[in-house]
Amino acid sequence: MKRIISLLLSAVLIFSVTVPAFASSKSVSGLSDCDPVILIRGMDFGNVMLDVGTENERKVNNFSASTIVTGVAATLIKWLAAGDKNAAVDSLIETAYSLLKYNSMNENGDPAYNTGMIKYPFSMDNYPEMLEGTDNEMGMLHTFSDVFGGDHVYYVNYDWRLDPFVVADEINDAVRLATENTGHKKVNLVCASMGGIMTVAYLTKYGYENIGRCLFLSSTFCGSQIATDVLTGKIDITSQGLYNYLSSFAEGNALLKLLLSAAKLGGIFSLLTRITDYILENKKTDMYEKVLKPIFGYSPCVWGLIADSEDYEEAIKYMFGSRENVNPVFLSRIDSLRNMMDNRTELLNRMIDDGVKISVLSNYGSPLIPVYESSDFSGDRTLEAYNTSGFATVARFGETLGDNYQAARPELVSPDNCVDLSTAILPEYTYMIRNAPHVAASYGTDYSDFVVYLLKNTGDFKAGSNEKYPQFMLSDLKTQSLKSY
Repeated sequence: MKRIISLLLSAVLIFSVTVPAFASSKSVSGLSDCDPVILIRGMDFGNVMLDVGTENERKVNNFSASTIVTGVAATLIKWLAAGDKNAAVDSLIETAYSLLKYNSMNENGDPAYNTGMIKYPFSMDNYPEMLEGTDNEMGMLHTFSDVFGGDHVYYVNYDWRLDPFVVADEINDAVRLATENTGHKKVNLVCASMGGIMTVAYLTKYGYENIGRCLFLSSTFCGSQIATDVLTGKIDITSQGLYNYLSSFAEGNALLKLLLSAAKLGGIFSLLTRITDYILENKKTDMYEKVLKPIFGYSPCVWGLIADSEDYEEAIKYMFGSRENVNPVFLSRIDSLRNMMDNRTELLNRMIDDGVKISVLSNYGSPLIPVYESSDFSGDRTLEAYNTSGFATVARFGETLGDNYQAARPELVSPDNCVDLSTAILPEYTYMIRNAPHVAASYGTDYSDFVVYLLKNTGDFKAGSNEKYPQFMLSDLKTQSLKSY
């Protein structure tokens, strides 16, 4: 389901631009029992609810692939048959907004509609229906409940659009409830994808007195370049990028690979990018004002994902013209997030010095959603490995760092010469896993066993300290089996 949502989200963004193990329940030898686990999920785009908790409750983003295809097809017909390019683009921009409008935020950075997420405030043994999944966060909940017991597993299902400092309150509620109900003094946080920045907000606001360990899985704890590029107007779509991204979903499907190759040879991807180039030259302002700005421009979390302060100021100028034009309530919120991210590295190092066990798991080797300038770098099909690794130096997709590359610490360069962890903020606690998908750890996989190991290990916590799990590993994209180089 998450793969479908990822494809739908990337398709909507593309077209809004173009037109607008089995985890064993047995304990691992030499490892002790675990504190309660709190899973802070990633961005759940598909389950934002309108009128949540009422009899009128329904999903905001309840559109199908057929809806998108129909809208795109109608635009192409107008474009090719009628020759009215502007009318075709205007129509698709309107369609994109109509599909996404309930995700809009007001100028204070709060939901513009009565929207939210279904909450699961108690331990997972109260929600047996949540423990049947196998992939991504649902797979992890399944695994954690098998290994540690449902009464020791909690789940934070937040609204991804909100101010991370607001979500921090929800995480704090989960920490408080877990410690009270289990009698443990500390909890272990597992934060996936967007859960990374939410966790940084919690640690900044509430401290880490109750945290035993913290695992960042494919996470945004160091922001995301796609957010940076979108908010600074760096939208770009290339035919090779489209082909690479779609091909990454064709592994093991010979027919789909053949169709994509035929489409490339037939010039379909080149045709699409000619259309997108025209739109970016003629309708980019409309696309931002009517779709991207109301949907993403006032989402505090998206602003918190900006890579650095220089990009942050550039984004304010691009989106609003100047600081004076930004709603003061919203500006205060996003300035606070900028300050939080600027102080994140110091916070994490202080946590390690004070005994908190931290691990960063970053997956690379796959192409990224091909709608922004930096999407030619290697990642996990959703986020850039540069960010999920905490600023390691990562080669572009399909390339290496080069034969003449000089690393500050050569022992921290991956065997495939694609990653240099010397530049990462936590190099000794970061694992790089080639070919694993975004938010891996599906139920019953090696990757899932690896995460359980990190939650139970009482020995040396530095990456690679266990020969079974070296700092650089290879994964099978589908089975998530792990092996060393």
